[in-house]
Amino acid sequence: MSSTASEQRKALVSALRTVGPEASTLCEGWAAEDMALHIVMRDSRPDLLVGQGLPIVGARARKAIESLKAEGYENLVDRASIGPPSYFPQSFAPVNDAMNSAEFYIHTEDVLRAQPDFDLSQRRAVSEELRRRLWKQASVSFFPMAARKQNRRISFFSPGYGATTRGPASAPLMMVHGAPEELILWAAGRKEQAEVDITEA
Repeated sequence: MSSTASEQRKALVSALRTVGPEASTLCEGWAAEDMALHIVMRDSRPDLLVGQGLPIVGARARKAIESLKAEGYENLVDRASIGPPSYFPQSFAPVNDAMNSAEFYIHTEDVLRAQPDFDLSQRRAVSEELRRRLWKQASVSFFPMAARKQNRRISFFSPGYGATTRGPASAPLMMVHGAPEELILWAAGRKEQAEVDITEA
């Protein structure tokens, strides 16, 4: 069985290499350089992800982030392609797949779908293995999160993969149909770029 996270890491690195550091992404406020920096910090300096907002260590964390950024876009992308140190938990395939499959899939689409020449009809192929993993992970985390954020009761349907409903029973019902990879994008806030069908009850 292949590693879905490793495959999506390669796809994300490939996407980052096709654009420049200032290219737009679907993550509000992030250019491609910010995306590459995020992956490097997530891989090797997760302390910086939260440290920059803390009162005592924030200045030191921000300085470390600027030092990473000064390495340049190409170097950041190269580091993102390498992944975490061997002693990090996510260097083990099961942990890597659980932590990074959805993360890297979404961020790859963040880069690709933000480009002006992107055509939804020509979006990249998704393996059956990745689809099943995305459906499983979305059902556990992304779908409940979307229902809470919207204060809605949302039924997610994906033919061949399942159906699940999240949110309070008393809330207005919404039904969202689509492939797992499109549903997870929708649930993760990429609503305008996700190919889904929505029915309001």
